[in-house]
Amino acid sequence: MKRVAIGPVSRMVDAPPPLVYQMLSAIGQGAPHDGERAEVLQRDGDELVCDFWTRVSLPGGVDRLVRTRERVTLRPPDRVEYEHLDGPVRGLRESITVASEPGGGTRMTYLGSYEPRNLVDHLLARLLARPAIERVMKQHFGDVRQRAEARAARSRVFRRDPSLNPPR
Repeated sequence: MKRVAIGPVSRMVDAPPPLVYQMLSAIGQGAPHDGERAEVLQRDGDELVCDFWTRVSLPGGVDRLVRTRERVTLRPPDRVEYEHLDGPVRGLRESITVASEPGGGTRMTYLGSYEPRNLVDHLLARLLARPAIERVMKQHFGDVRQRAEARAARSRVFRRDPSLNPPR
């Protein structure tokens, strides 16, 4: 069965890459929102096992909170990798990278890859999982962007030159 590619999903952030990476890698430290949360179950250096509860909108107006258990590998200074150990897309592998943009700011990019177990799984991955995951990532990146830009504006550590405004 052929792998199903998910993404890329990218978003510009008017904040320095180290700040954006720090926020992406601070798993379980944010305040829960609308039932969404993350819990670190174990940690061994830069490798974590976490439970994530994520709100997912499906066709037909179905909105549900989905729990996944994932192995998260932090690869400072610019990459976070995820492998779904349990949940509806067990085996999904994902990464988020942060990169400096010419003129300032950061580009966050999400990529995912799923190996379906059979034809029905392949169809569900292409028709339901891929669009749902891409929507979730666009929302997540929008939230990270808003919080990172607010934090960068008041930060003394992650100061940026206000004359450098990347295109959105």
